[in-house]
Amino acid sequence: MRYAYTSFSRPTPSISLVGRRDQPRPIISVGLIGPGNSIARDAQIDSGSDETFFPTWLALYIGVDLTSAPIESFKGQGGGRMTARFACINLRITDGFEFREWPAYVGFVSANLSRPVLGYGGFLQFFDATFRGADEAVELVVNRLYSGT
Repeated sequence: MRYAYTSFSRPTPSISLVGRRDQPRPIISVGLIGPGNSIARDAQIDSGSDETFFPTWLALYIGVDLTSAPIESFKGQGGGRMTARFACINLRITDGFEFREWPAYVGFVSANLSRPVLGYGGFLQFFDATFRGADEAVELVVNRLYSGT
């Protein structure tokens, strides 16, 4: 499965991108499927994130009860801490040609995420990812840990 990066405007030119005024990022649409509902959201693939995180309101929307969900605390890149409640839901992605759906434990956080994060746990653990910088695209291939459809 291949996904083109999404470009975001920058307020100032990028030094590392030689004055470029947009920032390409690996953003894909991911479906969250719960016991009561489903919803699709754009999320950023982040090879540096240990876990996959979504905002808590999405758990409530898809009918996931987080009352007795396991809790884990994390330290972010900037040093701040956040707490996540974990639940098993189904995730679904498509590139318009193939589609994949699998059960995954993901963290739901009340922290203000600019967008959901697709990290190793729950997402990248099931795919071999090739980030193609020059092409501004990411390729995902299911690996032996993938147990979905």
